[in-house]
Amino acid sequence: MRALDDYGRALRSMGRNAHRYLLFTTLTSISFSISNLNLNLYLHSLGYRQDFIGLLNGLPSLVVMVLGLPIGFLADRKGYLPFLIFGTSVSSLAALGTALSGAKVPLLLYAILGGVAGSTAWVIGPPFLMSISRPRERVFLFSLQSALMMGTGFLGSLLGGAIPNFVAVRLGVTSMGVVPLRAALLAVAVFNFVGILPLLGIREVRRNGNGPTAHARRPANPLPRSAAELGMFLKLLAPQALVSLGAGAMVTFFQLFFNLKFRLPPERISPIFAFSSIATAVATLAAPLLAKRLGRVRTVVLTELASIPFLLTLAYSGNLPAAITAYYLRGALMNMGGPIQQTFILEQVSEHQRATLTSLGAILGSMGRGGIGPVISGYLQVVSGFGLAFTFTTVCYIIGMFLFWWFFRNSEAPAAGVKGRPLGRPST
Repeated sequence: MRALDDYGRALRSMGRNAHRYLLFTTLTSISFSISNLNLNLYLHSLGYRQDFIGLLNGLPSLVVMVLGLPIGFLADRKGYLPFLIFGTSVSSLAALGTALSGAKVPLLLYAILGGVAGSTAWVIGPPFLMSISRPRERVFLFSLQSALMMGTGFLGSLLGGAIPNFVAVRLGVTSMGVVPLRAALLAVAVFNFVGILPLLGIREVRRNGNGPTAHARRPANPLPRSAAELGMFLKLLAPQALVSLGAGAMVTFFQLFFNLKFRLPPERISPIFAFSSIATAVATLAAPLLAKRLGRVRTVVLTELASIPFLLTLAYSGNLPAAITAYYLRGALMNMGGPIQQTFILEQVSEHQRATLTSLGAILGSMGRGGIGPVISGYLQVVSGFGLAFTFTTVCYIIGMFLFWWFFRNSEAPAAGVKGRPLGRPST
């Protein structure tokens, strides 16, 4: 009840900008969940192997490597909102093109276009959320937004399984066919397009409640300007890069894992994804309360390390109920500390460096989660199956979490309302 009361007060104190952004999150999260379930299955139904599917999953994030930093610089000068609207529009167009295409070259081109959209969402989202929230509500807003992404993923996953099944029944074909899966991707385009509407109602963005609008100018050079600042950037970015590399080798292939290892069609995979979203959403809402007791760094490290045994169970168990249970627990534990970690990271740098830090994180993360990770995983799966690929993920997670703990083990701060250490000062 105390947790509900804390969230209720935080939600009431948020402005209409935050409420509209949460609605935008709802619509685009449904879209993402439908795509997450069906895209790889659609590509597989076209006859492509995991190595090409891994390449296609990795290509958008490689685009982030190129565009992430320029977008961060431009957003610092022009404001976050135009980039969010542009990125969501391009995302809708990319989903539409992918659904209507089957040849390699067009699919690659639309993957690149999806990377342009992903560049804006990945780079702009966190600093935009920081800008429309006050310190005392920030951790709750980040956790609520993350939980909402997961919770609405429940509906998206159900729709992702129901749409191909509905089309398949009407046409008298299998739900693993090209046309039923294509229909699901068309729904992705529609939800992304509708998601633009709440953004159009946002007129200005506060800089941490201090008044300037989204078009306010920031210092000309938000890059690190000293060895101490550079060291802080590296400490914040290195653990994220390793975790992203591990995630890229696993997360993008979960639907193929259940399909190829257990022969499950989309209508049976979708409830698994849906209830996993609910479990992760509940865990995420509990994270701020855990952080108050343990501190943010310990909460992130302990919850993510606790997911490792379930990841290994998922990799090597041939029992479907055990694999599903491990999938739920792994997802909940691995993701519940994400919003806590995000606020901690952004509070360690000055305000005018946040978009730049997020841009650099997106670039490094794209190399792992979308670029190198899926390519390595696709190769390992073709050579040796899912076990070796998921073991690679385990190693990356353990090293990444150890580094995060080592760098910031003495840097605990309250979970809300207190800025992190100024750049360049040693840990206390």
